[in-house]
Amino acid sequence: MKYIYTSPLSKQNKLFLLMILCFLAASIKTEAQTAIALPDTILNVERIDEIKFKSSNFSITGSLYVPKNVNDKKIPAVIWVSGSGPSYRTIKSTETKKVVNCFLNAGFAYFRIDKPGYGDSKGSVNEDSLFAQLSNVVVDAVKRLKEVSFIDSKRIGVFGSSQAGYIMPLAITKCKEIAFMIGSSCPAENSIEQWNYLLEKQMVCEGYSKERAAESIKMFSTLRQTEDKNKFDESLSYFITHPLIVKSVNYDSSFTERAKKWWPREINLNDESHFNPADLLEKITIPVFMVYGEMDTQIDPLQAMDAYKKAMKKNGNPLFKIKMLAGVDHNMCTAKKGCLNEIAEMNKTNSYKVSPLYIETLNEWLKILKS
Repeated sequence: MKYIYTSPLSKQNKLFLLMILCFLAASIKTEAQTAIALPDTILNVERIDEIKFKSSNFSITGSLYVPKNVNDKKIPAVIWVSGSGPSYRTIKSTETKKVVNCFLNAGFAYFRIDKPGYGDSKGSVNEDSLFAQLSNVVVDAVKRLKEVSFIDSKRIGVFGSSQAGYIMPLAITKCKEIAFMIGSSCPAENSIEQWNYLLEKQMVCEGYSKERAAESIKMFSTLRQTEDKNKFDESLSYFITHPLIVKSVNYDSSFTERAKKWWPREINLNDESHFNPADLLEKITIPVFMVYGEMDTQIDPLQAMDAYKKAMKKNGNPLFKIKMLAGVDHNMCTAKKGCLNEIAEMNKTNSYKVSPLYIETLNEWLKILKS
């Protein structure tokens, strides 16, 4: 049997070791406290109130994030209008917390719901009338917030991104009580044109030449919208010889087989895919603040900015701000290219971070609104 000899510690050595351990513990504690105390990593809230309301056939549950130091005064509120896909009232993302803290630190209550069909909200959205239904939910959310004693009923606005660009203008035209609109990456063309832009950009992102991508989108648009069977067949034949494989949007070698099912068709111009929010912008005279990312590959930022500028100039909106942020993508995060595959990779490595330029812009605008 082998014995390992260890010399006993002297009283002086024990004292020295204890001092080192205390120092290390204090250092670890200090680092942990510093991480927790960072202002943009935790929500600067006094409390979170659960609020429920009905909207048509939906039963909605939301969370009202109440800023600190409300006391007995009435405060403004903003309603988050989400983009496409699932959306929940609980805020887990550190990057989202940074954005929400802009509102909380400026003294705004922040209202966020579980989207119908998710979390504690009940009901199922009909995809054929999604914009109409979700804009009604926004209107009913405004009505519900007006009942909250500490909310200033004349200062309830909307804040949203991406698909919210279709929903917020609809809600505003339905509800005169919405006081302001703040948006990021909001489209100003119908969803067919928006998808064409996204698809063309992702093709280039994945290695197609700009010329090939432009030609493919021209044929793709015909494939989706033509009422002429010969043109449909011609476009379909193009994709048999020029396969449309775009991994980031799940287009693979089966695309042409799936596309064959798009005929016969009946074009309905009242379908929401033909709805262009730009048609409503001239009617919006409340304060409007819009921000876009230079690297956005999902909606066309230049087209959208132009549409908003023209509409706001025509209606003489007295308080309209619009800004393009360099090096920023669709989600207001810092990016090199803004491609969907780049976003996916950055999410894997936890390097996908909201742009400081966006935070700075929001803070500036909220000061203007508050005054």
